[in-house]
Amino acid sequence: MKNLLIIIILLTLSSLLFSAPGDLIWRYQTGGYVNSSPCVSDGVIYVGSWDYYIYAINCSDGTLKWRYRTFNYIDSSPYVSDGFVYIGCLDGYIYAINYSDGTRKWRFGTNGSISTTPCVSNGVVYVGSGDHCLFAINNSSGTLQWRYETGAGIYSSPCVSDGVVYVGSVDNYLYAINSSVGTLKWRYQTGGYVISSPCVSDGVVYVGSRDHYLYAINISDGTLFWRYKTENWIYSSPCISDRVVYFGSYAYYLYAINCSDGTLKWRYQTGSDVDSSPCVSDGVVFIGSHDCYLYAIETYGYKGFKDNKKRFNLPEKQFSVSPNPFTDRLTISLPSSASIYSLTGQLIMNLPKGKHSLDTSKWREGVYIVKSGMECKRVVKIR
Repeated sequence: MKNLLIIIILLTLSSLLFSAPGDLIWRYQTGGYVNSSPCVSDGVIYVGSWDYYIYAINCSDGTLKWRYRTFNYIDSSPYVSDGFVYIGCLDGYIYAINYSDGTRKWRFGTNGSISTTPCVSNGVVYVGSGDHCLFAINNSSGTLQWRYETGAGIYSSPCVSDGVVYVGSVDNYLYAINSSVGTLKWRYQTGGYVISSPCVSDGVVYVGSRDHYLYAINISDGTLFWRYKTENWIYSSPCISDRVVYFGSYAYYLYAINCSDGTLKWRYQTGSDVDSSPCVSDGVVFIGSHDCYLYAIETYGYKGFKDNKKRFNLPEKQFSVSPNPFTDRLTISLPSSASIYSLTGQLIMNLPKGKHSLDTSKWREGVYIVKSGMECKRVVKIR
């Protein structure tokens, strides 16, 4: 009996330690759609659902820590700060929930639905509402500090930088509002709804509009720095990495635009509309599409367009991976040693300099990264 118990323990540990990329770790069922984007803090994941509940779930095993019931669907994504979870709801309230036990500290009511993600800065919670107003709420007491009324509903999530709150409105404007007193610093008119959430980097605020343009606007005075035209609406919120702005469009594309002058670096075509907001990590940009796929694309250049690979002084013939996508065999030519990783960071193998023909028939379907040196990478997919 003792030996049997030891075997069971070893098998359990083995399954945990050697689970492959793409294996399901756990899943937790709510009672409705989950449109809210999850937020992770201290080993707990927080998310809202259309079953009216805010959930706190343990990351390690997917067990419920607590849940809190609201009075309507939750599309807003949570923001965790100083021991509390802040989240909006279509019932018109923003909630401050103690993240340790799920008890409510306060809730603040607006006159419209809240589907945007709140932002917390210097003890103040900023959130937009369908009642046309941006609210600044004291995060300790839940009392109103100020509100600013725009010309239409706010479905853009606010961004705070250097004492200014930036937010878009369905009245076609991007607003810059003083965070301490709620007075207007400037506003910039686009040609369509501004549902995209702004992003600030190096003195410029970037935001998309339903008029098909991505705008780069000087934060000092609200003047246009540049704008880039796509072929359809932009609801996606931009992301900045290494002086490149990434965003999606209903034109089916993910775009990479140079921050310095607004020129196209590259774009990648998906199978449908892209209103997902991109995320960049370790040289790869991740984005979802209405074609039901999540994409992982190398940030320094999709091969369909001119990119900056020459700066690495590695001609394509010296560092190549083929075919891509691959099935049961992969050929890699390396100018120096390299390593192959899964997208989760798991080391698959190390390879010396030279040409290699790998049997990949037993590899799991998914995306892999071939990395040589500090900066040179190839992203490949097995199907």
